[in-house]
Amino acid sequence: MALAREGGEVSRRIDRTTATEAAAKALRAIILSGEVPAGAPLRQDEIAGRLGVSRTPLREALQRLEAEGLVRLDVHRGAMVAKPSIAQVSEIFELQEVLEAMAGRRAAALRADADLARLRDMLATHARIEDPAGWEKANIAFHAQLYEIAGKPLLSELIGVLRNRSGLYVHMLAAAPEGRSRADREHQEMVAALADGDGDRMEVLIRHHLRTTLEWLKSVIDE
Repeated sequence: MALAREGGEVSRRIDRTTATEAAAKALRAIILSGEVPAGAPLRQDEIAGRLGVSRTPLREALQRLEAEGLVRLDVHRGAMVAKPSIAQVSEIFELQEVLEAMAGRRAAALRADADLARLRDMLATHARIEDPAGWEKANIAFHAQLYEIAGKPLLSELIGVLRNRSGLYVHMLAAAPEGRSRADREHQEMVAALADGDGDRMEVLIRHHLRTTLEWLKSVIDE
C-alpha cells in the first residue's frame, strides 16, 4: 500500500500534536480516494511509519474509522478497508429515515426566519460546487443545520452518528454528478416545505430523499 510517493507528491506525514485526529483524517482521505481498494489489508506498522505516528494513536484512528464504516477490524485478520454492503447501507438508511423524519417534522414547526435564511444561503453556495469532496462537505453541513432546528440535541447526535456511519455511501453519491443534482433538487424541496411549516410534507420529502438514495446505492454496489 503506497501512502506516499517521491517526486513531488504531497507528503501524508502528519503533525504529532493531534496524532489520533490527524491519523484518522489522513487515513479517511486515503480510503475515500480509492488509493487502497475495498477489502485490502491496512498494515499498521507500515501505516504508522508512513504517517509518523505511534501504534497507539493509529489504533484509535482505526477504531474511529470502523465506527464510520470505512474500516473493518477483525481479531484474526487485522484491519482492512471495508467493502460497501447493501445489507449495511439498508440498515443505516432505515434508521436514518425514522430519526430524520422525526427531526424534520419538528423542525417544520419550530423554524425561524433566520433558520430559513441560513439554509437558503447554504443551498445557494452548494449549487455552485462542482468538486465532489466540496459537495460532500456541504451536504453534511446542510443536513446538520436542518436537523439542529428541531432543538433536540440527543436526536441530532444520533442522526450524526448514523450519517458518519454512512460516510462511505455518501462519498459514492458525491462522486456521481446525477446523484448530486438529484440531491440538490430534493434539498430545495425540503427547505420549501420547511418555510411553509408543513411537517407532513417535510416527512414525506425526507423519506423520499433517503429511499431514492438507497435505491441508487443498491444499483451501483457490487457484492
